[in-house]
Amino acid sequence: MRKVLFTLLLLSFALPGFAQDLPFGALIERYDASFAMNSSVTGTYKVNMRVTVVDKNAQDVALFAVYSDSFRTLSSFSGTLESGGKTVRKYRMSDLKTSSVGEGGVTDATVSYLKPVAPIPYVVEYTYEVTYKNGFISFPSFLPLTDPNVTLASASYELTVPAGTEIMYKSSMEPSISNSGKNDVYTWKADANPGYVYEHMMPSIYEKIPYMYAAPKSFTYAKTNGSQTGWDTAGAWLYDLQKDVCAIPDALRAKVAELTAGMDNDRQKIKALYEYLRQNTRYVSIQMGLGGLKPFPVKMVHDSGFGDCKALSTFMQALLSAAGIHSEYLIVDTGRKNLMEDFYSVGQMDHAMLCVPMQKDTLWVECTNPRLPLGYRHDNIAGHQVVLVTEDGGRMVRVRPYADSLSRSVESVEVVLNADGSAHCEGARYLSLDEAEAYVGFGALPEKTKFRAIMGANSLNPSDFRIVSVEDNFDAWVSMSDGEEFIPETTIRYSFDASDYAKVSGERMFLNINPFAKQIHADRKARVNDYVRSRELSVKDVVTVVLPEGYVIETIPSTSVISNQFGILETEVHSEEGKIHVVQTLTLNPGRFAAEEYEVYRNFAKEASKAYSGRIVLKKKD
Repeated sequence: MRKVLFTLLLLSFALPGFAQDLPFGALIERYDASFAMNSSVTGTYKVNMRVTVVDKNAQDVALFAVYSDSFRTLSSFSGTLESGGKTVRKYRMSDLKTSSVGEGGVTDATVSYLKPVAPIPYVVEYTYEVTYKNGFISFPSFLPLTDPNVTLASASYELTVPAGTEIMYKSSMEPSISNSGKNDVYTWKADANPGYVYEHMMPSIYEKIPYMYAAPKSFTYAKTNGSQTGWDTAGAWLYDLQKDVCAIPDALRAKVAELTAGMDNDRQKIKALYEYLRQNTRYVSIQMGLGGLKPFPVKMVHDSGFGDCKALSTFMQALLSAAGIHSEYLIVDTGRKNLMEDFYSVGQMDHAMLCVPMQKDTLWVECTNPRLPLGYRHDNIAGHQVVLVTEDGGRMVRVRPYADSLSRSVESVEVVLNADGSAHCEGARYLSLDEAEAYVGFGALPEKTKFRAIMGANSLNPSDFRIVSVEDNFDAWVSMSDGEEFIPETTIRYSFDASDYAKVSGERMFLNINPFAKQIHADRKARVNDYVRSRELSVKDVVTVVLPEGYVIETIPSTSVISNQFGILETEVHSEEGKIHVVQTLTLNPGRFAAEEYEVYRNFAKEASKAYSGRIVLKKKD
């Protein structure tokens, strides 16, 4: 315990500029890593790290986990666990647990891991070595600080490559470069870092943490040679990997002919083959072979009925080719819209898809989730830079984004109010674009799931809930003209009874103007990070209340507008004989807002909540 307290005391002097209100759950006292490229196909990665944990919520940083596959093997490991100022456990390789990575046994990857168990606070130290073989397309990355509420005291990374080896890197730090005769040595040192606090809609953590990615410009990988001096050469290497996997079996070619017989346009053929993919394959994560970079053969997918994103995309490409339709394989980073500038390593990608050039537009085909409407550019690719893998090499393009105004959510409910405060409600939820994405296949979901999706946001106690109908245009793309924008839309109609829609007290009845509103949450008193909204959000609620016989309006909220830099909430309330109409439209603006402006956002949220919970008072007629 004295050692832990001494460490914290040292930290308070060593890091005087850190914000005092940052949660401190753990301290990475030391994180020293090195990678030595011994040859074009072998290397040694070494790490020594020491971590002090002072909060149970920060224990993830003390976990040990290392992956092994046909390209890398954990070759040595040792560690210690300290508690109460003394060593209470020494770890060896035999203490590690090992688990397979992937699904269905289609993997050559395993993970070796260890979870220390000790009273808080405790200290762990790990020293381990990973042996690389069969080549590498990128070097081990340097990310010493990724968990929230963790502070870094010291970290370094040393990369040693044979002299003259050309490398590329992207880093938050500039390296020092030296030459030892036979080797070039790059050294990155990370300054002490206070870490970050996780908050909803915060900027990328790469603005807060030290990082470094590096890769050789020319490489040998699993007995293949390639170059990544640009996306053209990287794409050319990927294209060559696919040459021997695209052969289509005769039986499958005959099936394509059968499925497309009598169809006179490509849209119909693409739709028919997409349906075949939907019904006859399923996604399975595959981690084997060429580092998960080479697709499995089309025949294997046909015979087994499963594949990963690479295999399913190549399978769909083969189906289209058999129907005489040209398509192109692509790779994308679904987490970032922009690829790292001047860093052409395919190691930064995490997904593969397909694109079909049309006369006036391009069709982007998601093969791992064919439940998605064909023709829809889902949220993980719309606006993203992708690399097309073509016969002429790789080519970076950007997937066309949608206009924010096309994404809408509208809730319309008619409420027939009874004199005892109960009500019968008939509702319709209209959703478009990415708002509709979560509702693909909605009609086939369990009843409880559908109930939560529709009623989960309001405070009523509904009974006799039922889905009346689910209508969508998810198959509309096939009948559209080339170049016409496809916007997925769905409308879900539902009904329910509510015994507590209004409260009756004497001659009066009290009810909320909009119990169906999607509330804005701003429960924090202050914010550490800037607030980032990537796109405009628009939500509209329309509530019509049919008054019970014998009641008239005594008070009703007035029309109002709440507006600032974060957004606008417009409330319109009017009445006619026997009815009250409420229309509330919330629009949240895109942009990056300073953390100091959060109080303005909180005030906006509070005022919006008041507007959403406005009261209507009805009174019995004299």
